[in-house]
Amino acid sequence: MKKLILVSLTVLVTFSIHAATVDYVLRMPEPHTHYFEVEMNISGTKGKYTDIKMPVWAPGSYLVREFSRNVEDVVATDANGKSIEVEKQTKNTWRVQNGSNKSFTVNYRVYAFELSVRTSFLDASHGYVNGTSVFMFVDGNLKEPGKLKIEPFKEWEVISTGMPKDGGFGEYKFSNYDQLVDCPIEIGNQFVFEFNAAGVKHYV
Repeated sequence: MKKLILVSLTVLVTFSIHAATVDYVLRMPEPHTHYFEVEMNISGTKGKYTDIKMPVWAPGSYLVREFSRNVEDVVATDANGKSIEVEKQTKNTWRVQNGSNKSFTVNYRVYAFELSVRTSFLDASHGYVNGTSVFMFVDGNLKEPGKLKIEPFKEWEVISTGMPKDGGFGEYKFSNYDQLVDCPIEIGNQFVFEFNAAGVKHYV
């Protein structure tokens, strides 16, 4: 009697995904021009290039959005301030040719002059940020935590947002990109009052 012996060969392939860390700085030095200035400090990248993307969605609004049309002057520099090549790949994707640079900075401007529930707005009276219309992200890197530093226009003293604080005035942290963009930001000299309800402090 012949016996048929089946041998199962299992090949285990192991790999690691090294996600990048992205910390943001948001500035608005000349609000009358309607431009926010965004700085992305990116570290821990893997590969010769890194794709930076502008969302095409807004939380709770289920249509494709053209936020990238308001993005201008995308530039990248290494840790020594040397320019890094940036190429636009698609309508909402910019490729940074970072090469051996695992840490680098991307700067860009966003024109913001539309008041709606999905867009951002900036003028001489105040600034309002809906995150997906302002903050770009590293492709494939939406689940990583990071920090946001807001530097208001010199005459503005109040920042209102649901994002957790992280240190001094204008310093915040987020557990992932969704939390960053799910927390609208109002910047100016708005009046804020507070009250307690069911043991929870509320700010208006």
